[in-house]
Amino acid sequence: MKILMLAHRVPWPLHDGYSLHNYHYSRQLGGRHEMHLLSLGSGHAPSEISGQFRSITLLPHRTQPHRSLPRRLTHALSAAEVHDFDPLVHAAIVGRLARTRYDVVWAAGAKMMVYTHAIASSPARRAAPDIPPLPVLGDVADDGVKEAFDLLRHSRGARDLAFRTRDWLRMRSYQARFFRHARVITVVAQADRAALERQVPGVPVVEINNGVDLQYFQPLRGPQQHPSLVFEGTMSFPPNAEACVHFVREVLPLIRERLPETTLTIVGKDPRADVRALAGPNVEVTGFVPDVRPYLDRASLLVCPLLTGAGIKNKILQAWAMEKAVVATPVSCGGLKIEPGANILIADGRREFADAVLALLGDAPRRAALGAAGRRTVTAHSSWEAKAREMEAVLERVADSGAR
Repeated sequence: MKILMLAHRVPWPLHDGYSLHNYHYSRQLGGRHEMHLLSLGSGHAPSEISGQFRSITLLPHRTQPHRSLPRRLTHALSAAEVHDFDPLVHAAIVGRLARTRYDVVWAAGAKMMVYTHAIASSPARRAAPDIPPLPVLGDVADDGVKEAFDLLRHSRGARDLAFRTRDWLRMRSYQARFFRHARVITVVAQADRAALERQVPGVPVVEINNGVDLQYFQPLRGPQQHPSLVFEGTMSFPPNAEACVHFVREVLPLIRERLPETTLTIVGKDPRADVRALAGPNVEVTGFVPDVRPYLDRASLLVCPLLTGAGIKNKILQAWAMEKAVVATPVSCGGLKIEPGANILIADGRREFADAVLALLGDAPRRAALGAAGRRTVTAHSSWEAKAREMEAVLERVADSGAR
């Protein structure tokens, strides 16, 4: 197949789920298919991804200029306000498609669906009549509506409620408008699949869970710091930040009533101000680290106390691959092959979560058993090689639909 991937940033460095997802799929499939990348960005493409694509083109992206108050009010609920649409980027994509025939266009992430929609719409085809009908894979990964609604449910104060209600309504409009033309939509968890099947009836939605790099993430067997907890993720991402604030304020004090020496390390780039404020004698906020593995390796266990969110949690896949015991909330477990009590402990509510953490901190054999079961789980179900074969089958399905 000849595949054009559209991305809102290049898949390197591997510091978040978006980059991990796109990097590993292009790494696995680039050797079997002719892959080309058009990505928002500037400068030079990283050398680490050069071998995965036949060509890489970076498209400078301009954010929308400041809007007047009347325009902001009249467009407050517009779908077009969710992700910026840059006409110059659109023109560059149209130009590429007019010059080169691809078997499938792979829209990597919901942000790029606004461009594939515009290309596939009637006005765009009249403006560029040489472009054939586009078979588009909408690889959106998560249901943005669910994520926005979860944030809305956890609003704090009237102002927060108003903004999050606006964001939820916008996202509903965006997905209904810009997802409907895809030949297939792919997501990473069953809940996202069910939600999008309702939102975009008639468009097939396929669940393909994320993978994990089993060679990179494996036990390091270094010295342990006990009793210690770790949480990792991008700390500007609202679900991660709010989980950390909740855990430190509501759950950690209950743990320290019985184990006052327990420490928590919050690992991840771009911590928000409220996350940085959590730092103290027994709480470390690292900010960006080049390698999360040493932090996972030396911790007693990983906590994943998310209250909101969608998709799949790469942090749990990575912890499992390193044979770390995990305590997580139910919302943290979408798209995972969980066996509660066997490869993970599931807990909801501050007291239940604290009790589960304390039980594991006091039981080294059980921590080891949970960690070993986690490693077996990802080895059996979550290699990137296996996931790439699933994605490849979907791409072939989309390409075949365009050939008919």
